[in-house]
Amino acid sequence: MVNANNPAHIRTIIIGLFVTLFGVYIKQIILHSMVVDIAGWVITFLGSFISIAGVFKILKD
Repeated sequence: MVNANNPAHIRTIIIGLFVTLFGVYIKQIILHSMVVDIAGWVITFLGSFISIAGVFKILKD
């Protein structure tokens, strides 16, 4: 049985948080570009899913 305080779980959530923030900052820094805006949204959602996966790993254990 894996402990819920396992650093791998916390690391997954933090990486997801940084990926999400990177996506948000990409959307805010480079304005008026549809391609960059869509890429920023994709990166934001990808980071959110990574963070949610980390939370579900904790809940599963």
